[in-house]
Amino acid sequence: MSDSDSTAFYPNTLIVKDISTFIDNEQFDQAFNYLISLNDQQIYENTWDLCTYFFYLLEKSSDKLCNEYEIYAQDALTYVAEHGNPREMLIIMLEQSDKFISDQIFLFHMKLFPLILKRLPIKPSLLNSLRDILSLLQCHLTTLELPAINNDFAGKDLLIFNHDHRINNLLKLTQSCVEFFCELRDYFSTTDIIDIRPMLTKSLISILENPLISLSYEPIDSQESASFTSIRCLLDCLFTLTPNPIQIIDNNEQQSNLIYLLLTKKDYFNSLPCVYSSCYYLFLSIPFIQQLTQDRERVMYTEKACVLVSNVCSRLIPMKEFDQSILENDQLHQLIDILKTLMVQSPARQYAPLTIGAYRSLFQAFNPLGRYHFLRQQLAKTHCTEDSYRTFLCKLIKDEFLSDYRSSSQIYKGTLLFQLLDYLCRLPNGVESNLLEIYDCLCSTLNFVRFIGLMDKRHVNRTLFWTERLKQFNETFMKPLRKSIELARAHYKLEIRNKEEDKSQQSQQSVDSEILVDNKPLSMPSKEEQMETLHTAVTKFDILDCILSSLSDTYAGEL
Repeated sequence: MSDSDSTAFYPNTLIVKDISTFIDNEQFDQAFNYLISLNDQQIYENTWDLCTYFFYLLEKSSDKLCNEYEIYAQDALTYVAEHGNPREMLIIMLEQSDKFISDQIFLFHMKLFPLILKRLPIKPSLLNSLRDILSLLQCHLTTLELPAINNDFAGKDLLIFNHDHRINNLLKLTQSCVEFFCELRDYFSTTDIIDIRPMLTKSLISILENPLISLSYEPIDSQESASFTSIRCLLDCLFTLTPNPIQIIDNNEQQSNLIYLLLTKKDYFNSLPCVYSSCYYLFLSIPFIQQLTQDRERVMYTEKACVLVSNVCSRLIPMKEFDQSILENDQLHQLIDILKTLMVQSPARQYAPLTIGAYRSLFQAFNPLGRYHFLRQQLAKTHCTEDSYRTFLCKLIKDEFLSDYRSSSQIYKGTLLFQLLDYLCRLPNGVESNLLEIYDCLCSTLNFVRFIGLMDKRHVNRTLFWTERLKQFNETFMKPLRKSIELARAHYKLEIRNKEEDKSQQSQQSVDSEILVDNKPLSMPSKEEQMETLHTAVTKFDILDCILSSLSDTYAGEL
């Protein structure tokens, strides 16, 4: 043996000693011929020592391009698996294979295991060995290194990610695992002594959750993802083990990738029984959507959450699924909160339209009165600083108001309408409020109030806004808002004047107030950028004035 070997092997039986002599002299053919010349009884009685030596050779390095030690060891181990003591060999493999030194050896073990298992008597204790084997295989898959992708991926980034050699390697090993599972399924299907289907099912789902959940299965340019194509065999195998996988779903387990694939991939969704409603699928998926959104840095998790929530919400029947009573359900509010987050935090922003569409589908699944209570609850629990979300809600309210006004259902009138306006027409800090912080919702709210006046003329006054709310609206909101705009504009104009008059001092301050992050100067806005920001703010106040002017005209100068 080479002096460079980190560990040496000392044979303790005559047969192993004879074989090791051939190997030390690199006489591999003679060593194999010697092995096959032994009778079955000799191999059976020496299985432990032979396997221990051959597994040692399997890990032995070689200076040659082709590792003859590894090739010989694989041939020898295959022969022993066919003729030796299967119980002893399985014990050695389980003891020595707590880790695989290479993917090739991992694949080789999957060839040995069926040879051994088919020679063992079928009895209940065999389930423990099977469980150990499946755990070892999954353990190796979870240790594989995978490429990373950030939330700002765009263009061909996802295509490059999907075709990374590490992804391809994982998929190759997974397919080999599935073939092994199918072989076990078919072999043990002929006996009633043990039922390995639950164990195989659990292992397949475990592999789906880790590591396969880290891959992307969404189409690219209308072409099926290569990753999804590669794992079809796994899902097909799963359906042969349990024709209705929905029955094994447990929201206390990590099964989010399984739910994602079952409910978003048309072929497999259509294979599910037709007894489940769209509402059932929605609530079934909520815990798993939560699992997928717990860590935004895991981009492929967030991607699956966006696609899953979009699919389950799109199947809801408009105006026929829910009324306001369902708004007492905590799970539903959890889903709404998740949607609110995903609308602004979708990976690469390319999935934002999916989550916005999902939100609208969920919202439209309520009857008209249910939608009103939905909006009122969301406004009540949303802080004024969540400007983009409140703006989105204001747009929904405007759409609902128009639909309600045209249908004469008269929900958006009187007290019910005024309650919504109370939430929208709010300056969080009175005249000293930061108008830029609430700017978008402020503009949307003012335009909505103007829209009410345009739709519901004074002589009609179906909403009762003209007679019961206009004066209060002017006193409690319009006058403070005008004062706030005046103060804010004056403040920003003063800032602009100061910066224009004190260029040298501003330059000196920039040097003196240098901030270091990781021993590097923090990039600060240039003077031109700061001035542009200030001028933009003043422009926004001018826009608000224009909206207020139009609003006053709409209400005949009463505002």
